[in-house]
Amino acid sequence: KFFADHFLFMPAEHGFVIGPTGSGKTNKNYNLVNWLKHTEVILWISASKDNDIAPLFYMGKPVNVIIPKYASIDISLEGKPIDNLTITEVSEPSDVFYAIKNDHINILEVRNAFYERDALLDWMIRLFQILAEWTRHGQMPRFRPDKKSGGKSKIAMFIDESQWLIAGSKVTNDPKRAKATEIISENALEIRTYGWRIIISSQGFTNVPPIIRENMACAFLCSNADIKEPEKLRNACHPKDPHIMPASKFHRSQFKFVNREGQFSPIFKPVTAPQFPKDPEDREKASRIRIQYGRTYHDQPPKEAEAETECLPQLGRFSHMAIPPEKQTPEFTRWQTGEIED
Repeated sequence: KFFADHFLFMPAEHGFVIGPTGSGKTNKNYNLVNWLKHTEVILWISASKDNDIAPLFYMGKPVNVIIPKYASIDISLEGKPIDNLTITEVSEPSDVFYAIKNDHINILEVRNAFYERDALLDWMIRLFQILAEWTRHGQMPRFRPDKKSGGKSKIAMFIDESQWLIAGSKVTNDPKRAKATEIISENALEIRTYGWRIIISSQGFTNVPPIIRENMACAFLCSNADIKEPEKLRNACHPKDPHIMPASKFHRSQFKFVNREGQFSPIFKPVTAPQFPKDPEDREKASRIRIQYGRTYHDQPPKEAEAETECLPQLGRFSHMAIPPEKQTPEFTRWQTGEIED
């Protein structure tokens, strides 16, 4: 009840899942998706590694994978298509928000969709700029989470292993990446007022910039989370009371929830998050799902795309409705083919 009152039913409350490699952060995110899928539209920004999105196909909802145009992804189970899977191509960042499906688990696959890292960062910067602008000006498409929600949250945005996108100075000093982090962070935090919640995961508290970690009101402390500041998280990681289990003794399946006031629950021992998928048969299937990213990239469109771009102007949210021109087969006369000699 403490967790439900202070997070699940708290409108647009951000969350920060913290723990080193192997502490089960991604599985904690699966559990959060499972809790929030009934009341909020889910948007999972994938880290594009280790088949991490496979368990999301077993959440009891269809899945919508959103990927930039010209990039490709193949998802199959023993060579066969996955049931209830839709792959939606988008031409530009603004199209993402029209591609989101209310009754689906939405997965944004961008990390492997670009050949150049700078092109990826520019695309994500624009995505978050549009997100902030459209929510501020009331231009965002209407999302309809389950009517039973009773709260104001509309979308829960998960950024798994967030340091690839928003990294603190401890992770990188690259000027381009630092600038992208600054712009994305500034725009990301603005959207809480408009019913969007962000849930990020990171290997360490200082792996993300201060502006982000200071605004992640709630925390989920995983096994071996080691946080010295702020005090509210230090007390949960390294309690002075000998009867309270420290994070260093958590099992990788366990975690402790800390609310914005620094109160944590459970107090004495952590709670265990079930492994996803929960059903052993589904878990076995998820382990056999094959996810392969093609060697085609959004920032390296094929040559035939040039003619298509000339014929199809930037149509924004209507671009997915456009019908590209048919490929024309060259026609030659018998004179040109040499069938008739001079």
